Amino acid sequence: MRVLVSITLFILAQTLSAQNQQPCSTEAHRQFDFWIGEWTVYKTGTDTVAGHNSVRQILESCVIEENWTSATGWQGKSFNTYNPVDSTWNQVWVDQSGATYHFSGRREGDVMQLYGETASQKGEHILFDFSFHYKPEEDTIRQVWKMSKDEGHNWQVIFDGTYVKE
Repeated sequence: MRVLVSITLFILAQTLSAQNQQPCSTEAHRQFDFWIGEWTVYKTGTDTVAGHNSVRQILESCVIEENWTSATGWQGKSFNTYNPVDSTWNQVWVDQSGATYHFSGRREGDVMQLYGETASQKGEHILFDFSFHYKPEEDTIRQVWKMSKDEGHNWQVIFDGTYVKE
C-alpha cells in the first residue's frame, strides 16, 4: 500500500510540475528572441529606410509575430515558432497580396538560417535562402533574402536590410 501511495504521489507531483511550467520556456524556444522589438530597417550600407518592423511574442511566448511595413507601404506578417520535435524554427509569411511562404531552419551561432520553396505564377520552382545575422555587440540584425530559379545553382539577393532598434 505504501508503495502504491508513493507512486501515486510521485506521478501527481510530476503532473503538477509539468502544468506549472510555461509551455515554450526552453532555451531553444528563445533562440529568435534577438529579433523582438521595434526596428527601423535600412537598405544595408545606406541610410535609405527600407521599412519598419514590429516584432513581438504572442500566445504565451510560443509564437513570434512580425508586422512589416515597407517604406512604400507594403505590409506583411509572419508567425514564427520553434518545433522541439525536429529542432527547427518555422515561419509562415503572408502579405497584403495574399502571398504565403513557408520557411524552416535553425540557428547556428548568431545566424538564424531559414529555407523555403514555392512556385511562381509561371510555374517556376523557386528556392529561398533567408538569413538573420545578429550582431549582439551592436544590437543590429542584417537580414539577407536570396532566391534561386535553377535549383540552387545560382542565387540572387532580393533583399538585404539592416535592422536598427528604435
